[in-house]
Amino acid sequence: MNFILLITVILVLLLSLRQMILIEKSKNKSTMQEIKQNISLLLCGIPTIAALVFIPHQVWVLTGKSNDWDGVYIIGGTAIIVMVISFVFYYKKKLKLN
Repeated sequence: MNFILLITVILVLLLSLRQMILIEKSKNKSTMQEIKQNISLLLCGIPTIAALVFIPHQVWVLTGKSNDWDGVYIIGGTAIIVMVISFVFYYKKKLKLN
């Protein structure tokens, strides 16, 4: 069950990043459209931030919930890896769509 939850959160992260890129691509003709675009980006950021926090926790649960330094290394390493993968995914998709 924990593995399925981890896969689901990873998909939510990737889909929300993709949605952010698609929203940024739209052209704004007025101030009101720009406000709507910024609100949409903020709303897409909520699942992104939640996923960035939840993925390291879920990996920690899958590796045995260690309370020692190895748990800190697992959570920290996973957080760094997830952030780097997110930035790379965002950058590559943004270049591809532009």
